[in-house]
Amino acid sequence: MYNIRSATILDIDAICSLMSESVFELCKDYYTKTELEAYMSNFPKRIHYNELLSDRILIVACVDETIVGFTQYDPSESAVDAIYVLPGHTGKGIGTRMLGYIEDVARSLKKNEINIAASKNAVSFYEKSKYIFQNTSYITCKNGTKFESVKFIKHLDS
Repeated sequence: MYNIRSATILDIDAICSLMSESVFELCKDYYTKTELEAYMSNFPKRIHYNELLSDRILIVACVDETIVGFTQYDPSESAVDAIYVLPGHTGKGIGTRMLGYIEDVARSLKKNEINIAASKNAVSFYEKSKYIFQNTSYITCKNGTKFESVKFIKHLDS
């Protein structure tokens, strides 16, 4: 069984490792290695997570003490910035449970919707979670590489 809790600064190394493993394993059939490397270079290094912990909501899903999932929510934009599940733990409801947690947080903050720019491999996950396709766009990475993402929105019930 797994539990969901707020992330702390002590979790940052595990989160960074989880993100890298998840991106390079779960996205490899949808993007080139060059695109994935460029995408990962966009993420803040460890020291910047101190700032994110103050203005974003970061949660982790754990099995015992091992972090197997991570989600980051920006309440100012009502946007899910990141949601990752460790390979080997996908398909077990961890992502769905973390997303539901974030939706409950958004409702408690009186948000009417949640937005997300997802990677191509996550399209079916968001469709199953009742998110509505908006459009396909590109994230320009630090080195100029274009990384295709899929924008979704979900209107929240009270």
